[in-house]
Amino acid sequence: MTLPAPARIETYYRERYYGNRHSFTGRLCNWRRRRLVARHISPSAGARLLDLGSGDGAFLDTASAAGWTAVGVEPHHRPDEGKHAIFRTLEQAATLAPYDCVTMWHVLEHVPAPVECLAQLRSILSPTGVLLLAVPDFGGLQARVFGGHWLHLDVPRHLYHFTARSLPRLLNTAGFEVLRTAHQEFEYDCFGWIQSALNAIGPTPNVLFDALTGKPPRVGRFAVGAAYVAGSLIAPAAAALTAASTLLHRGGTIIVAARPRPR
Repeated sequence: MTLPAPARIETYYRERYYGNRHSFTGRLCNWRRRRLVARHISPSAGARLLDLGSGDGAFLDTASAAGWTAVGVEPHHRPDEGKHAIFRTLEQAATLAPYDCVTMWHVLEHVPAPVECLAQLRSILSPTGVLLLAVPDFGGLQARVFGGHWLHLDVPRHLYHFTARSLPRLLNTAGFEVLRTAHQEFEYDCFGWIQSALNAIGPTPNVLFDALTGKPPRVGRFAVGAAYVAGSLIAPAAAALTAASTLLHRGGTIIVAARPRPR
């Protein structure tokens, strides 16, 4: 857990945080996540999928194209945005329960009360429904190598930090049984190695991430160009480290599929 927790967490979710967070890997990310959902559950007629923390709605579009009736929860959503039903709170989304699938892509670490949130998700999932979630692996090699320079640490927005041991225990406490665990999201993990290494050697964090995602630069053009060059040079090693850490089950990300445990 991040201590001390910020008194006004909303101040860390201003305009700079949102928009194009996946850059050019967005399509790959949503394609991979769609395949992950399909591995565990297929949509029947009228089946509902809830994406908690739906952001700009990109995964809702992908899920809808795959046959799901896709619904989102996004606290900062404006009602005039998008073509899907997107609620501001989980309580509002619960009015459409039960859901056949719930997804949480890098959301649980932002939640102030994760056990209570998971228990609420269990209550709105159908008995045969599936929960799929991804979080940064605080026990993975990236976190251990880079410490405070780790890209995916992201404090204070990340209020909780999970490992491959603690996350299944948390799910069990909330009434779930784990079906499958994976230890890599390639674009997250590979870029995590690159940007974390640059953070360790540079004075300003996340320069390359900001440039790739279109954020206003906090440094000059020379520093941005240097980040691109250095990142390109690091990329082959980052890909190799991603493969090695995945084989060791110590990647930068944990992905878990779970279902409600029978009462």
